[in-house]
Amino acid sequence: MTRMLALVGAVFFLSACTSLVEKGDKLYEQGMYQQAAEFYQQALNEDATDVEAQQRLNQARHKIIDRGLIEVRMLRLAANQVGAADKLEAILRNQSAWHIEAMGAQAATQSEEIRYAEQFLRTQAKDLASSTYPDKFRWFEHKYAFLVANAQLTSLLTGYQQQLSEQATNKCHTLAEQVQGQRFFLKQLAQKYCSAWGVSPTFKLDQRDQSRYRSIVFNKQLQLNTSKRRAHQQLIDGALRELKDQFQQSIWYSPFGDNVLNLTITADVDYQRNSIQKQQEKRYLVKELRLDPNDKSKQVEVDIERVYIYPQTHYYEEYSARLSYSGQLATMQFANQYIDSKNNRTVSHSADFEEAELTPRTAKFLDQTGAFSDYLKHLTQGTSEELTKLWANQYCQNQYAQNSTENVLRCARVAPDDDYVNSWFERQFGIDYKAMRTLYGA
Repeated sequence: MTRMLALVGAVFFLSACTSLVEKGDKLYEQGMYQQAAEFYQQALNEDATDVEAQQRLNQARHKIIDRGLIEVRMLRLAANQVGAADKLEAILRNQSAWHIEAMGAQAATQSEEIRYAEQFLRTQAKDLASSTYPDKFRWFEHKYAFLVANAQLTSLLTGYQQQLSEQATNKCHTLAEQVQGQRFFLKQLAQKYCSAWGVSPTFKLDQRDQSRYRSIVFNKQLQLNTSKRRAHQQLIDGALRELKDQFQQSIWYSPFGDNVLNLTITADVDYQRNSIQKQQEKRYLVKELRLDPNDKSKQVEVDIERVYIYPQTHYYEEYSARLSYSGQLATMQFANQYIDSKNNRTVSHSADFEEAELTPRTAKFLDQTGAFSDYLKHLTQGTSEELTKLWANQYCQNQYAQNSTENVLRCARVAPDDDYVNSWFERQFGIDYKAMRTLYGA
């Protein structure tokens, strides 16, 4: 039986892979090579030894490259040199990732387009090297790394490094001079930037960051009117550990923070159970012999209804919880609450009477700890997002603050796409924040 199940599973597995390859084949026939490649890749993900899927994937990728080279040529002929270079760079990166080498006509077309791109790269490198933005040049090198290598322009770009390094060193010292007082995020940027350019400046900073917090303290206000008090307290302690972890992973936390976050935790839980005794009747039939009314000399079986009376206990439960936390982050309210209640009715009895089909019944009471655990999850979920939102409110909305540079960098940590952030980086470095983060981990 086990062998049969294994055989069925293997057949199903192979048919599933075949189905993926067939789907890819249909898309390939329609010229949808990218979509076809995705199905072939899925087939290989399920079975890395599928030779047919690997062959089909390679064919599809060659077609993707062919089509890409046509797009490069069309962009170049339309005088869109940047678009052509970007597309050609993407093709070269894919070839490296896919371990594909251009052959025949494809190789000839690719070489021709690289030659055309070479002049564009030379011109761009010269213009960027003479600008006041050394990081724009470095981003150019990163952006076209494969194209530069294939066009054998590495030595040309290296020739500009001394000139660029002088400009970057000046930029580094300018940044370092601004690092003082409470500009902790500017220090992080300056350290990474200067280190990347081989410069080691000194900084003058306060020892403590007055805007961030080094620890969190909980003030518990608990009213637990329940027989499961200890279990509730343990669940609350677990929720507080979760809150602490989320806070310490947030941007508000720093071991050099000057503040302690005082968070008041409120838990009002009330549980009431009432019960009443009720007499319950259960009617049932028994068979008895009685005289046959048509023939007094005979007896016949007849159904006789009887009543079994037994006591039942009816329980009425009410469970409610009001949970909240609140504190002050900077001048903002950091708070959340969750309120819910449950009602339950249940019955129990000990009657055990087979003729009336009665067996003892146990009351099904509310799972207080289960409900309370769910309530706490509702209370703490989204805490990380709320902390990030409050940070953005503090630093991304105050765009005209006196310390605008530090504000920009603090905003960038939670809102990298903010126009306020990117306009500042482009003015300072000639590239946006994401490019700076790629180059320097800023």
